[in-house]
Amino acid sequence: MISPQQLEVLAGAVGDDALEPHPPLELEGARLSATLRPRDGAALRRALAALGRCGLAAIVRGGGTRLGLGNRPSRADVLLSTERLAGVVEFDPSEGVCQLRAGTALADARAELNAGGWELPLDPPGARASVGGALATAAVGPRAQGFGLPRDLVLGLEVALASGERARCGGRVVKNVTGYDLNKLYTGSLGTLGVIEAAWLRLRPLPERVATFEAYVSGVAEAAESGLLAARRPAARAAAIVDRPERADEEGVAAFRVVVELAGDAASVEHDAAWLERRLGAREVDAATLDGVRELQGQMPGAAGLRFRVAALPSRLPRTLGGLRAAGARLLAYPGLGLVYAGFAVSDPGDGAEVDAIFRRAARAAGDGAGSYLCEAAPALAKAGRDVFGDVSGSLALIRALKSRFDPDGVLNPGRFAGGI
Repeated sequence: MISPQQLEVLAGAVGDDALEPHPPLELEGARLSATLRPRDGAALRRALAALGRCGLAAIVRGGGTRLGLGNRPSRADVLLSTERLAGVVEFDPSEGVCQLRAGTALADARAELNAGGWELPLDPPGARASVGGALATAAVGPRAQGFGLPRDLVLGLEVALASGERARCGGRVVKNVTGYDLNKLYTGSLGTLGVIEAAWLRLRPLPERVATFEAYVSGVAEAAESGLLAARRPAARAAAIVDRPERADEEGVAAFRVVVELAGDAASVEHDAAWLERRLGAREVDAATLDGVRELQGQMPGAAGLRFRVAALPSRLPRTLGGLRAAGARLLAYPGLGLVYAGFAVSDPGDGAEVDAIFRRAARAAGDGAGSYLCEAAPALAKAGRDVFGDVSGSLALIRALKSRFDPDGVLNPGRFAGGI
């Protein structure tokens, strides 16, 4: 529990209106006795400095859509929310760049940028997803094939360090190379090295034409081949292979959907649309179909299920899909990105043998694909004693050194990153 003296220090740092003491909230074994909602970057930095002085640790939350990502925290006392750090700081339509505060909801930013003729190239699942959360978790969605990965879209970041200092890296254009690689360090570090305050992002122009198509295929090999062929079409900015588990045991019945979104100039889209219709027997469907696929990505197979993200080489995608399907997983794959999302139902998350077997299946599938795996979501019991990031022994020394340099007192999300850092 946080003492009255510690609460007084925190209130002095952020203001009474930004501090909410409450009965302990349980988060994967941690008991959070207060929530901090700093109103601006200066208050955020004061809050971090105060947490360090008080010997307290924080779980950082953006939109809350991926709060379960990562290992169980080794300790935590408060929830640090960036929700009040919201809004478009600057939008330059002539350059196709913008600066967004970390707590800005992607949906809100998208509406403003679309009105100016540009697209926000972040596409993670979750209606409440925020800019900072999407970058801190390096979250992707189906359109990442055309948009690019989060680390490649960030031009510059403003970050609040655990010490209360501010760090700036990159800038509004690529030629501002000072600290450019630090953008990639913070992106995907799960808020363990610093809290993103604001980000400069490279935008994409709105396409002239967008069309979504869907085809049905029967087996794993056909699904992988069709998905890869579709993903390689010039106008394809998203391609997904979607499992249909309710049809899996019916012989000769289409057990997979292949969903493709084409975007670009009208001529290119029409050309690839004709190819999809001719080669795959695809038909045009409502644009919301791909939004439905994105939300499937974030779903769990039951209340106690486990969801893994497995990376695989395109040439090994059939083997990876087949192995996971044989193990009983529900599948969603983005062949153009080499990513497979596998959901496993679990009868008892406290059954170590059952959970261990599922982790071994995910590791085997990653090995078959010459890639890696991450358990993106699991009950707290299933995480106990396990590293959801898989085998990180080769990079553990580097990860520890970075944590020691950026957050020596363990203020930010302690225990949640790879290796329990």
